[in-house]
Amino acid sequence: MNAGYAIRRLEEAGFTRQQATGVVEVIQGEVIEKVATREYVGEQIALVRKDLAEQIGAVRQELSEQIGAVRQELAEQIGAVRHELAEQIGAIRHELSEQIGAVRQELASETRSLRAEIAETRAELMRAINRLTFWMNGFLVALLVAVLGVLGVLIAK
Repeated sequence: MNAGYAIRRLEEAGFTRQQATGVVEVIQGEVIEKVATREYVGEQIALVRKDLAEQIGAVRQELSEQIGAVRQELAEQIGAVRHELAEQIGAIRHELSEQIGAVRQELASETRSLRAEIAETRAELMRAINRLTFWMNGFLVALLVAVLGVLGVLIAK
């Protein structure tokens, strides 16, 4: 922005020509002097560095706190998930144990039933064998008597 334009703007804002000119000269003198010196630039750089270091420190502190909070929250969530999984695993183990017990009882019942059936079949088979043996003995006796009768008739002739 040039001095003429700045003076016009100040006059529009209500300053007199003399006041506007004085303000522009003062501002230009201070700004030009401060901008032109190395000392001023060094001071400004130091202030900017200091400000940035403070901001970086604050950001680091804030991030550190946030990271700590996130770690804590994650640790709590992990603990909750572990607890929930342990409960679910316990429930599944209990349910499987009950189911295995029921299957064992059913198998024991079926085994007893099969054993009783086998015993009944064995007894029936033994009775059949005994009847068969009795009838075979009777048949053999009848055959023996017939053979002896035929032999007796043949011998008698």
